[in-house]
Order: sequence, then structure tokens, then C-alpha cells
Amino acid sequence: MTIEVQKVPLFIEIIGEPSAGKTHLACLFPQPAVIDTTKTRESYAVMRKLLSDWKSRYFPVKNFKEIREALEKIKSNEVMFKTVVIDTSADLRDMGSAEYLEEKKKQGKEREVLMPLEYRYVNEKIDLVSNAVLTELQMNLIHIAQMKDEWSGRGNNATPTGKRIRKGYPNANFQSSIRLFLKIEQEVDPTTMQYKGTYKRTCVVVKNRFRDVAGIEWKGVLESPLTFERIISELTDLKDGEVVQ
Repeated sequence: MTIEVQKVPLFIEIIGEPSAGKTHLACLFPQPAVIDTTKTRESYAVMRKLLSDWKSRYFPVKNFKEIREALEKIKSNEVMFKTVVIDTSADLRDMGSAEYLEEKKKQGKEREVLMPLEYRYVNEKIDLVSNAVLTELQMNLIHIAQMKDEWSGRGNNATPTGKRIRKGYPNANFQSSIRLFLKIEQEVDPTTMQYKGTYKRTCVVVKNRFRDVAGIEWKGVLESPLTFERIISELTDLKDGEVVQ
């Protein structure tokens, strides 16, 4: 009797400052579909450069309804897609919040909405999207998370701390299997210790369910070139037949 190998769709969060290469790396995953939730259509230029068939893989959306419609289009052509990229997850949550408030308004219950917003109901909307991709469609899911200034205090008493923190979907902290922080660094000549005028992309592994951080197999940093194949081979124990690709 032949036992079918279960393919494992990956949920990966890619974090970083602008121009760190988040969308670039996401588009290197197998057969991507990019749902662009940003107001400035930030995935557009990257996809045009990397993918010859980008027009059929690019889904700019303005609200949560259009996100569902994009997923239905992806579902109708499952052969073409193996990875769904949400760029960005913070904007995805904002769209979920806007829809939740609109639903309450239509019900005449906007006064029942507590402030700060009851995000558990918004999070349920986001989780339904994740489940649709990972469970129903059996595709890889990538959340792209930007960075923002950290503030201390509230309201008029809030002050910047000078630090930068992740701006993404909070539940991705524990829902994702792998979290990667991308950064761009100037290369240094090891002999003179002077900057060479060139740059390299470094990927810090923030979380990895496939490796024990205290084990000898843990790999905390990957350097360029970064590819889907390297992420799979160096950060997981998955074999070819177990990977959605």
C-alpha cells in the first residue's frame, strides 16, 4: 500500500525596513500570487521586474471584500498558484477593522463598539483568510510586515523612544512557522575593516518551529543570495515531496 506524503504549506512572516527586499524574497517562493493591500501599491514595481506574468499574479485591493474576491480568483486557478503573499499584513488588519466597523454601523450598533477596538473580532477575519490559504487551498502563506517608530505613553503624553518595532499582524508571532527579519548592510573589507561601498542582504531568523534554538542545527542568520530553496534546505527538515512548490 502506498502512503501519500502530506505536503506542508508554510506560513512565513518577512519583516524589515523599506527596501530591505521583503517583497523581492516573497516573490521567489513557488508560483506567487501577491495581494497588495497598500495604498501606494508597493508590490507593483517589484513584481514587474521579477515576474514576466506579473499581471496575472498581482491583486491590488482596497478593502476586505476585494481580498475575498482575490482569494476566489486564486482558488479558481489553483494550478497557477502555490504561494499567497499579503503585502502588508498591517494593512490587511486595517481593512478588517474598517469592515467590522461598517458591519456594526449597518446594524445600528456602532455605539456598542468599544474603544480601543475589539480586535478579537477583526482577528477572526484575518484568521479566516489564513485558514483559507493554508488549509483549504493548501498553499504557502507569506505575511509582509514593515517597521514603525516605537512610542511610549498615550495621547498627548506619547513620546518616541527612538527605537523601531515591527508593524504587522500580532497573531503572526505565534501562528507562523518561520519569521525572518531582513536588513541591508554595507560590506566590510576583512583586511582593512573599511566599508567597500557595496551592500549585502542579511536574513535574521527570528523564529523557526523546525529547529531548536538551543540545538546544533539552529541557524540564526542567512546571507545573500536568499532563495526559497535555501530557506527550505537550511531552516527546515522538509523533503521535496513534503514541500508545496
